[in-house]
Amino acid sequence: CLLIATMMLGAGLSACTQAPPAPAAIETPAGVAPLANARIQMREVAEDARHPGVTTLKDRDGNVLPLIEPAFITTADIASVAVGSDGTTGHGTLILRFTDAAAPRILAATEARVAKRVAFTVGDQVLNVAVIAGPFAQSMQVSGLDSNEEAHRLYTEITGKAP
Repeated sequence: CLLIATMMLGAGLSACTQAPPAPAAIETPAGVAPLANARIQMREVAEDARHPGVTTLKDRDGNVLPLIEPAFITTADIASVAVGSDGTTGHGTLILRFTDAAAPRILAATEARVAKRVAFTVGDQVLNVAVIAGPFAQSMQVSGLDSNEEAHRLYTEITGKAP
């Protein structure tokens, strides 16, 4: 069974953790394929800004993040995107399901990055920075968004469709 990772954005450093199992009666939304030009990426955060092969972006607080290229998750790896809800905050989340072809590579990439900081981006916008607590391969949930409205806006930006 492949793990589902949850990206949590909190004060300062946050973590990717395995989501609690969903009750059997509740199904995860099917989702919609992302637009090819959505530019979804997940990259490791370099500990040193002078690390070779980095892209520099700013997080939500304006802090500079040196992101190691290439991304280990890209739009092409994503089969579908859905809007969900964070059980803790009630805020909207994005649920990403990966393609079967990408799953083994994503599993290897996340296994190699356990305890390392990663950034999830859409375009040049850093949505979340987290520490990978455990490997994942089939899907992940992006939480820590500011509101349900932000989740809906991002879903529309990523898929071209209204939630």
